[in-house]
Amino acid sequence: MDILRRKMTTSTTPLPSELHETPVNEANAYIAGFISLISNIALIYATSTVKTYSNAFRWIQYYVCILRLMFSMVVVITSPTLVYVAKMKSLYIVKGGFYLPFDIGTFFLTLFVFFVVISCSSPTVQYLQLCHLLSDSAHKREHLGPILSTVSVIAGIPTLVLVYFGYTPSTAELLEAKPIVYYLNGEGDSAFLMITSSRNNVVDWLSIICTAYIQFIMLASVITVIVCGFKIQAQMNKKMMSEVAKKSQNQINMILFLQFALPFVTVHIPFYVSFILPAFDLENSFISSNLPFLFSWCPAINPILVMVMVKNIRDRIFCKSAVSKISSTNMIQVRQSSQVLSARAH
Repeated sequence: MDILRRKMTTSTTPLPSELHETPVNEANAYIAGFISLISNIALIYATSTVKTYSNAFRWIQYYVCILRLMFSMVVVITSPTLVYVAKMKSLYIVKGGFYLPFDIGTFFLTLFVFFVVISCSSPTVQYLQLCHLLSDSAHKREHLGPILSTVSVIAGIPTLVLVYFGYTPSTAELLEAKPIVYYLNGEGDSAFLMITSSRNNVVDWLSIICTAYIQFIMLASVITVIVCGFKIQAQMNKKMMSEVAKKSQNQINMILFLQFALPFVTVHIPFYVSFILPAFDLENSFISSNLPFLFSWCPAINPILVMVMVKNIRDRIFCKSAVSKISSTNMIQVRQSSQVLSARAH
């Protein structure tokens, strides 16, 4: 163990000090989780009150909000740090925050990777469902909607299996990585996952396949969104829609775009980079230290953006009280006018 620690301290590419787990990382995860809880519940409520949305679209939004909430809770529990250590030729996903037994901590880290995949593919599911709803044959294939809603979860299930067999460290690797894990969060027995292309000078095909699968799902989701976006626009131009219907549909398109764009910036790109850099044997302390913040805030900011930028939702959240006051004032004025007219008539 001492030999490994000396290797880490004398490495030509040492771990920078800013990668230490700090109370700020934990506080960030807790605050983001709380805001995610409030904002997603508010979005569920606002969506349920917009009369122009179909029941199918409402349930799509409920489904996505619940997945975001679950992702937030997993991030709160794991407070993960992703660090590539060039000396060890491995990428580590280390659990931070409060202590959990190794096996339980590893289980939640596996769920973290699972929800990363889910958060990337869920917007794709929404686009697929909207394409289905706008298609001419939607009424003939009503059963397809519920099936499409499960695509993201189905795509994520292989991740659970592959991560367990490909990323879970062996007993020897667990002991070998203790100094690294201790350096990162001050807990040598903390749970972690290890992504590497070889173990004991033998190619680790399970780890490689798992990484390739995650990258494939992410890339396929982006391509699907682009294709569906063009198809939705073509379907809208093809249909004879009223101005009110077009405005409502454009609002829905805006919701879908926002729910795709934020995960793309805060999850897709950082995850791509974190897995691409090891291929070139490069460490990046900035990405490693900021990834936890991006993952924490993605499910919290997404519903806030929707509530602020989408008019139908914004009106329900921010203008309802004002509308109620105006309506009450109007009712008082109507009653007063009625009383005056009645008095004059007598």
